[in-house]
Amino acid sequence: MIEGLKLTVTGEELANLLERRIESHKRSAARWQHEAGRTPEEATDDEPLLPEHICENEAERHLWRANVLCFIRDHIDINETYRLGEGDLAFGELLPGKPGWLDQEEYEERTRIGFQLERLTKAAAEMTTAHFALAERSGVDE
Repeated sequence: MIEGLKLTVTGEELANLLERRIESHKRSAARWQHEAGRTPEEATDDEPLLPEHICENEAERHLWRANVLCFIRDHIDINETYRLGEGDLAFGELLPGKPGWLDQEEYEERTRIGFQLERLTKAAAEMTTAHFALAERSGVDE
């Protein structure tokens, strides 16, 4: 009996799926490297210049991810069958990508929660400060 959702994938299919992700990361890294080298003359209203350090960081991130996936791909036995769980699929980036609107919606939800927590923390700090100020003032008046 298998607990949870496990997908059965041949080693050959797994290697091919990883190869596609590797190539995608390499293309993204090349695009970011190109972006880092753009000059102000190449900027347009549709494609403004991005800060060079951000472009370099993104290129490095994509190259690192491609190297991670290459390492995994190189250690797969194509004659074996693999049982992959949700964590394996996510780590290997083997599931289809989310639509852009869904990614944006999830980002906004995470940001909204973080922003609300920050506001609550500030409000609590202000209330504590006000409480101590009132306590100090009432102690002085007596």
